[in-house]
Amino acid sequence: MNNMRLGQVKNLIMLALADGKATQSELALIAAVASREQLTQQELNNLIDNPGSVHIALPDEESDKLRYLEDMVSLMMIDGDLDDKELAMCKLYAATLGYESTIVEKMILDIVDKLNDEQ
Repeated sequence: MNNMRLGQVKNLIMLALADGKATQSELALIAAVASREQLTQQELNNLIDNPGSVHIALPDEESDKLRYLEDMVSLMMIDGDLDDKELAMCKLYAATLGYESTIVEKMILDIVDKLNDEQ
């Protein structure tokens, strides 16, 4: 299995747990991303049970980097609570991918705009 895809789901699991609790909406988003990344239910369960078992491989493609960062920002926002630890993790991940931390704020605003347009 591709460590990049496993690593992305691991990142989401770690982010969901950063504030001490994983909500149902966070778990649902993680399951949707795992499905998109073609992880089996067994692989997802293994990651949830033992996230340390996967070494993260960062994406090379720009489109993958942006999609993965968007996944993280979406997960951070899904429970309606912008937790400082989650925000710090998203900014760190952005920097690891080679982006300025301000991209996270831009993505937050884009998501809020999308939500407002849907209402």
